Amino acid sequence: MKRAPLLLVTALLWLAATALPAAELVPLGDNPPAAGFALPDLRGKSHTLKDYRGKVVLVNFWASWCPSCIYEMPELKHLRETLGDKGFEIVTINVGEAKYRVWKYVRLINFDLPVLLDPRKTLFHDWKLSVLPTSFLIDRGGHLRYRVVAAPDWSSDDTLAIIRHLLQEQENTQ
Repeated sequence: MKRAPLLLVTALLWLAATALPAAELVPLGDNPPAAGFALPDLRGKSHTLKDYRGKVVLVNFWASWCPSCIYEMPELKHLRETLGDKGFEIVTINVGEAKYRVWKYVRLINFDLPVLLDPRKTLFHDWKLSVLPTSFLIDRGGHLRYRVVAAPDWSSDDTLAIIRHLLQEQENTQ
C-alpha cells in the first residue's frame, strides 16, 4: 500500500523534469582553470582531470534519484557517440551515493560512460555546486568554459555548435 504513493511521486517528478524547458549552456567569461580532482571509478581506479588534458571534456554531476539526471543519461551516451572520436570526452560524477548502488543502477540502464564516485560530496562542495544535474564544458587546456544547471538538450544544434567550436578553437591554437 505504501508503494503506490512512492510510485506516484516518482512519476510526477519524472513528468516535471521532462516538461521543463531545456537548460542552456552559460559561458564562464573569465575561463578559470578547472579545479583538479582524483576520484575512483566503479572498479576502484583513480581518475584525475589531468588524465583528460588535451581533450574537450564534459564533466557531469548526477545522482540516481534525480529525475533530470536520469532523463539526460541517454542523451549523454548519444553525444559521446556523435563527438567521441573528435577529441571529446564525457566524465560523469555520481554525487553522494554508495558504490554498490551506483554500480547496480549503471548496470541496470547499461550506461557505459566513465562513472566516478564522490560519495561524501567533497568535489560537489569544492566546486560550489548545489543542484543536480550540473555540467561543465572544459577546454583542452583545462579551463572551465561553460556551465549548465539542469539538463540541456545535448543533441540540439546550439549545444553541438558550442562543443564543435571548442574542438576547432583548440585545434587551431595548438
